[in-house]
Order: sequence, then C-alpha cells, then structure tokens
Amino acid sequence: MRHFRVVPALALTLAVSVLGVACGSSSATSSKTPLIVGSIAATSGSAAPLGSSQQSGTALAVSELANGSIDLRTYDEMSDVQAGATAMKKAISDGAHVVLGPTLSSAAAVADPFAQAAGVPVLGVTNATLDMAAIGNLIWRVSLSENAMVSASVKYAASKKSVKNAVLIWEPADGYSTGSAESFRSAAKANGITITSEQKYVEGATSVGSISAAASSGSPDAIFLALRSAPAGDFLVATAASGAVRVGGNGFNSAAVVKSSGAAADGLIVSGSWNINTSNANSKKFVDSYTKANNAVPDAFAAQGYAAIQVLLAALKKAKTASSADIQVALSKIGTVETVLGPFAFDAQNEPSYPAAVQIVQGEAFTLAS
Repeated sequence: MRHFRVVPALALTLAVSVLGVACGSSSATSSKTPLIVGSIAATSGSAAPLGSSQQSGTALAVSELANGSIDLRTYDEMSDVQAGATAMKKAISDGAHVVLGPTLSSAAAVADPFAQAAGVPVLGVTNATLDMAAIGNLIWRVSLSENAMVSASVKYAASKKSVKNAVLIWEPADGYSTGSAESFRSAAKANGITITSEQKYVEGATSVGSISAAASSGSPDAIFLALRSAPAGDFLVATAASGAVRVGGNGFNSAAVVKSSGAAADGLIVSGSWNINTSNANSKKFVDSYTKANNAVPDAFAAQGYAAIQVLLAALKKAKTASSADIQVALSKIGTVETVLGPFAFDAQNEPSYPAAVQIVQGEAFTLAS
C-alpha cells in the first residue's frame, strides 16, 4: 500500500506564496480566523498531469486572492485510491475546515465519505464521474460532471459532424472510465446515435493497437473514447488514420495528453469546464498570471483549481466563522460568483450551473468549437 506524503516542492512554493500575500496587496481581505483548506491532488502517478495543474491553479488563487484568509495545506493523492483516502484522513486530522479534491473520482468516492462523516465540506475540483448525492450533502462539485461534458460533445458531433453510429472504447477496470462510458451511452441515446459495438481495453491483457483496430474495422462514423488520461495519447495515435470522428471524455481534456500524441490528436472533440479562449475578463487575467507564474499556459484543471478558491472566498464572506458547519451553510448561499469558469452558482443538488466549453483539438491546442 502506498503512503500519504506532502509534496515538498509545492509546499515550498505555497510557503513563499503565502509570505508574499502577507507582505503585499490582494483583491480580497478577511479579519476572520484563516480558513484551513486541505487540497488533495494527484501530483504523482498516472494522473499527475491533471493533479499538478489542479494544485498549481489552487496555489495561484490563494497567493493572489486570499490575503491571509486561507491556510492552504497540500497533500498528494498519488493517483491511488487508498492513498487518496489516507490523505483525506490526514487533512481532517490536521484540522481542515474544507477539502478540495481528490483529483480522481474513484479516489474521491472512497475518501469523501470520511469527510462527510466528520462534517467537513468537500469541493470536487475535478471529480467529473463522482456520484455526489450517494455520499451526502457536504459534497459539492466545481468541475462540470462527465454527463454534462460528454453530452455537449456528443450533441456537437451529431449536429455538426452528422454522426449516426459509433464504437465505444472503455476500461472496465477503471472507475472513471466506467462512469464516462455510461455518460457516452446516455448521450448517444439522447442524440439518436447507435453504439454498434463496445471495445474493452484491459491494461496488460489487451493492446492499444488491437483495440483500436477492432474499433476502426467497421468504418464507424465516430469512436467514443471513455478512457483515463494514462493511455489516452496512445489511443489517439492508434486511431488517427481511422477516418472516424473521435470524441473523448474528460480524460482527454489535458494538454499533456494532446502534446504526447502530436498531430494524431487533431480533430478530437472534447468538452471541458473551461477553455483558454473563454471570453471573460476574469479568465483572461487568470491566463496571464498563471502563465507568468508557471512558465506554461493553464489547462481546465488549473482553472477549476483556481475557481474553487474563488468559490470558497465567496462562501467565507458570508460565513459567520471559518468553521466547517458555517462554510457548509454559506456554500448554499453564495448566489452567483464571477469566476474564471464564468458566472458560477450551485443548484439544489450541489452541482455547478455553467455551460460546457466544446473544444476541437488543432495543432496541439484546444480550440473552441464554432
């Protein structure tokens, strides 16, 4: 079993950031006791490209906006379900009033019940396939759900690319993939698309090449890719010559995945909670500051991490104290908050209400679909 650990490099970065906040100006102030936020992200392991972006976005928001009102403590989920649960227990024992993450929905499904039992609210920064309602009322989603994102992508493929039939590739051993696959099935049915076959990828037992060849053999209009980020790039390369419209789940919404597959990713349709070309002033400012701070452009996971802090600061302004109980009440009363994701609000089911950004990959970049 893997063990919990704090990310030393990121912890040092955050220490410097918090020091900078204490000495400088910020757009938000608070005289209340600092809100202790446990940020759990996969900064090592297979999901590290996603979790590292998430953590970087969160750290930037704290340094720019919190003005000492947030005590951010970071934990590495290690892309492992049990490590995620261990990190959650450690965050709670460390006194976290609220927790962000874990990155993976499968890890969150195991870890979040500990927070629910302890009375600690959780904001799912990247948990697209998590069944929040099954865990409890303390679980809130910042990212759009896989259902929302896949539905937007499949609707675009049906209306703009005339897709009538598709083959679905998914991983039965992976929790995210099984949830994404169900989202594709529902979206296909809603848009009059027939899934003619399903190809199941089992790491170590089947090959990317054989699964991709089987999916392409019937010349389908589309190939639906409900896969985690680790094999995503390989599948983009293997299906590039198929001629089919390729639609990916949120596992493909990663700059690292697109870069690893190069030109083979061109034409991929994938929706996200955010796109770098999103036309709101909040987002444009975020892109500039993130790029300067990290010497790299942000992706959707970084934007979601940043937005989570914006949402928490809005709740903190309405809360009587920084206690978990008061933050939980305040989250239900934040109304509409201007964030990098756009105008953000929670519905009665703790789900966010903002439209998905439908994207098409071109030249290793996520371009907004027209």
